[in-house]
Amino acid sequence: MPALIYPNSGALWLAAVVQTALAASELHLFQVSMPELNEATDIGTLASNEADYTGYAFAALATWFDPLLNPAGGASIESGLQQFAIASPYTVPNVISGWWVQDSGGDLVCAGNFADDKPLAGAGDGIPMNVELIFGGS
Repeated sequence: MPALIYPNSGALWLAAVVQTALAASELHLFQVSMPELNEATDIGTLASNEADYTGYAFAALATWFDPLLNPAGGASIESGLQQFAIASPYTVPNVISGWWVQDSGGDLVCAGNFADDKPLAGAGDGIPMNVELIFGGS
């Protein structure tokens, strides 16, 4: 049996379906206390380890950028740049190790770890990030 492929048209279609499904989704951060991510990770575990540093709020993702053919292969959509920063007075610090996206109904879509933990403790500490989801490719 030949390997499954997504031709460009199929990858773009799939990315557009997910883009529509993620309207009004949310991007959240979790602390280093989070157990290792795996296929059984659930929204309750993520939420119980959610960031709570001074000024933290999840990022509301009203819309995602339109699908495009990704240089890495397949098609992709992106959340656009989101910025998380601790607020003054810096009373509650966190060390952030990752993020998750949930849809408008509160269902977990995906999660990931940062390459390095990110301390948020004082002036200028922040995390700029863009979530890129890729569909298809080799």
